[in-house]
Amino acid sequence: MRRAAALALAALALTGCETTAQQSAKLERAAKLQARNRRRAQQALTVTRQSAKVHVSSTAVLHGSEGSAAVVTLHNISGTALRDLPIQITVEDAAGASVYTNAVPGLASSLVSVALVPAHATVTWIDDQVQAAGTPARVSAKVGEGQPAAGAIPQIAVQGAHLSEGEVEGSVVNRSRVSQRELIVDVLVRHGSAIRAAGRAVVPQAEAGSSTHFQAFLIGDARGGQLQASAPATSAG
Repeated sequence: MRRAAALALAALALTGCETTAQQSAKLERAAKLQARNRRRAQQALTVTRQSAKVHVSSTAVLHGSEGSAAVVTLHNISGTALRDLPIQITVEDAAGASVYTNAVPGLASSLVSVALVPAHATVTWIDDQVQAAGTPARVSAKVGEGQPAAGAIPQIAVQGAHLSEGEVEGSVVNRSRVSQRELIVDVLVRHGSAIRAAGRAVVPQAEAGSSTHFQAFLIGDARGGQLQASAPATSAG
């Protein structure tokens, strides 16, 4: 009997299976994240104190028959990975009048916050659901304070991304041991340094060690540009 129990424990260790306590902890973290996202969605976003560690490097706004999109490039100047950073944008027309802001209740968490920014890293955040009351010309952004992220930053790769008739398809590969929820795939098309098209895909669940297909619809003019795709991790491990 003891030998059988020992063999079972050894097999558990070798296969890397999670213990009941680990599974419970993971479920508890997921439940807390969902509850926080629900509370955030019910409240209008307001960034009153901007982050001293994450700066806005550049912004771009795109408009076309498909709709409008805002692109914000962020840089973490600190040596600490940060999570759950609120981001507030204001889109203006050529006359300087505000035609859109995401400081309204009811938006998805990924449209009002940045899940994770690694230390000394640059990440791109895209809002492809800008419901502008006019023609967008520029966008400004404010980033609030985030929380330190504990653990290693998972490596998420985008493979096989290709452009076809205004959309991008490919796969995201989670090379870590940490499952990623609500993983955002950011897609840009550049002409030189200028951003000409952008879009994003939401992968509800990217399991550890798995490959998951994605499809992103682009806003803007993607003809003749250089395609870039990335999927920043949403959870550290």
